[in-house]
Amino acid sequence: MAERKPGCLTIFLFVALCVSVFVNFVLAFAALQRLGGVLPQEEALPRFREIVVQRGSGGSFDKIAVIMLRGLISSSIPGTVGDSMVEDMRAALQQARDDSRVKAIVLEIDSPGGEVTAADAIYNAVTKARARKPVVVYMDSLAASGGYYIACGGKFLMANETTITGSRV
Repeated sequence: MAERKPGCLTIFLFVALCVSVFVNFVLAFAALQRLGGVLPQEEALPRFREIVVQRGSGGSFDKIAVIMLRGLISSSIPGTVGDSMVEDMRAALQQARDDSRVKAIVLEIDSPGGEVTAADAIYNAVTKARARKPVVVYMDSLAASGGYYIACGGKFLMANETTITGSRV
């Protein structure tokens, strides 16, 4: 048989295949980094935003922990640190509750609600935190159903004048 030279279509398909393989490797690497889990040194980082209130004696700082609950409340939504967003909320509330430098907790809620069991788990974590420290709940633009239920677990409750809130339960 006579030797055939590769045509333009063959060269184009080969280049497209190489680019596709490269892109797949990059995407697989990025996915593995995201699914890699939490590194041990990251475990000590706070799972909430902190605001320094007052500088205490000896260089210590009194802080207020600001924890945000945004979006649908569900135990099936993956968390950034734990298995689910419910576990993330529980862990953040527990960490703020156990930190002696945190003097109060502000919980910002902007949620349409969601699963009853997930909302109840977060509500219980809020009431546990409230037993140790003041918990101020701020309802942002939406705090309905499960978001409203969780808000009722705080010691102080504030809402924006345009907040949509309430529940049929």
